[in-house]
This record gives sequence, structure tokens and C-alpha cells, in this order.
Amino acid sequence: MSWNSFLEALCNRQEYGLTPLEIEVLMCLQEAQCQTKNDLLEAYVKSYPAIEEEAFTQRLKNIYRKLQITGKGHKLPQLHKHLTEKYIQYQNKDIFFSEIGLTYIYPNFPRDIFGKAIDNLIYSDNSEHRQVDILQTFAPNLNDYFEHLSRCIKNSVQVRILLAWPYSEAAKLREEVLRKYANSSISDEINICDCVIANLETLEKIIRVSGNPELLDIKLYDTLPSLAIYRAGGYMLAAPFLHGSLAINTFQLELTLNTANQLIAHTLQNDFELMWQVARRFYPDPNRNWRNDLKILFAS
Repeated sequence: MSWNSFLEALCNRQEYGLTPLEIEVLMCLQEAQCQTKNDLLEAYVKSYPAIEEEAFTQRLKNIYRKLQITGKGHKLPQLHKHLTEKYIQYQNKDIFFSEIGLTYIYPNFPRDIFGKAIDNLIYSDNSEHRQVDILQTFAPNLNDYFEHLSRCIKNSVQVRILLAWPYSEAAKLREEVLRKYANSSISDEINICDCVIANLETLEKIIRVSGNPELLDIKLYDTLPSLAIYRAGGYMLAAPFLHGSLAINTFQLELTLNTANQLIAHTLQNDFELMWQVARRFYPDPNRNWRNDLKILFAS
């Protein structure tokens, strides 16, 4: 991976939240030596429109803050050292992971970052993969994305939600496991049937406020899932269903699906599609008592 490719990959990391103007500044950093601020400004104006020094300084300050460059003294040498160390890690250790699309591992679900990924998809000019997928037993964080998913539907982005049929043996087994092994604050409260119904009530509200509800596709499954999946276009988070915690409270694999080596991306997407095939469509129609329909969904 070249220095410029490394900088591009780093700049596109969702958790940093760098703006296009800040990315322009970072892309002017040289690998071989740490420039002075004046040298960096000169390099900038050779590639981009002229800028006042005060505005350039403010962009640098934003970069320091977002990349957590907080040491005492001049920040630019610290930034260069920080990036150089990361670049060496990429070259020596992490190149395989970047090739297969694994970009980061979070200790738990990054709520704001997935929200940004959805927004990026909504407002992207790219007409491909305009789709959001969620696979869970139930999604404890679904309410967090009420506005995001509503905007998706209003902006012609397909949304597919896969949840456990709340009366299934799989749902009962998952509930028993959580009650037995999870910490007491979770185990005392978990009722998967109620949690799935709460998710469906959220989706019912989305249907009510959305002008194009056919873009919201909901299915329920009566089988055992392997991983929780949250996908927005070419961005994905995946996490295992561990015995001792909810999937959103364990580590999350951050993946980019637009990668040459499809080892992980293809496997996870294929698993989602297989579960989608065996699941049954369910529509929480705001104008009918869908809870009765829910009980008999897998009766035949």
C-alpha cells in the first residue's frame, strides 16, 4: 500500500468524520519528512485553490482534534509521527486485513458511525447498492435509526429488516441463553417476544410516516442466525451472538464490501440472502391488528 493510498483509506474512516476540505490538507502530507506548516500550506496551494492562512490553521486544528493529537508542543510533528506509525502497521501487519475489507474492530456497536454510514448512502451520487440491511434476533438500537430509515425510504433507498419470529424456538433458546449467562442487568429484562414486537411497532411508525412504504421490506425467520449484520451500501458491521451479551454489546467487525478479496464480504452477504430466502415476509400494517397475524405466521 502506497503512502497516498494509506492516507486515502485513513481519511475515509467513518469514525474520524473528516470533511472533504480537511482531507485535502491531509493528502498534502509527505511520507519522507515532516513539513513545517508553511511548507504544508505551499504544497496545498499547488494542488488546491488558494486559502487564507487562518482558515488553513483552523482545518489543521480540526484534524488534530479528530485524530486525537493531544500532546504538548507543536502538533504537526506529532501528527506526522502518528500517521507514520500507523502506516508501518498497515505495511507490516494489517495489509491482509485491508485486502479482505476488514477496516476496524469496535469494542461495541458504534451507533453514531452507522448513522453516518446511512446518511452517506442516502446523499451519495452513486446509484449502486442503495440498500440498508439489518439482521438481528431483535434490534435493541432500532429506535436510534427511526429518522435515518425514514429518510432512506423517502430518498428511494431500499431497507430490508430480518428479525426472529418472536414465537420461534430459536427466539426462546436465545432468551434462555441470555437469561442464564448474560449479566444481571440484561438477563432480568430480556423478553425477546416483547422486544421483537417493539421493533415491529417502530417499523409500523416508519410505514405510517413514509411516503413510499414498499421500500421497507420486513421478514421474520424461524432458524438460528450466525451473526448480527448492519449494512449501509458498501459499509457493514458484523458481530457474533455470544452467550454472555447482546450482539450490540460485543465486538463489531467493520467491513468495506467493495474489495477485491471477497472472502468475508461474500460469505456474510450470502448468509444474509440465504436467511432472507427462508424467512417469511411480515407487514405491520398500521391499519390492522397485525399482532394476531404475527402469532400464526409460521403455522402453515
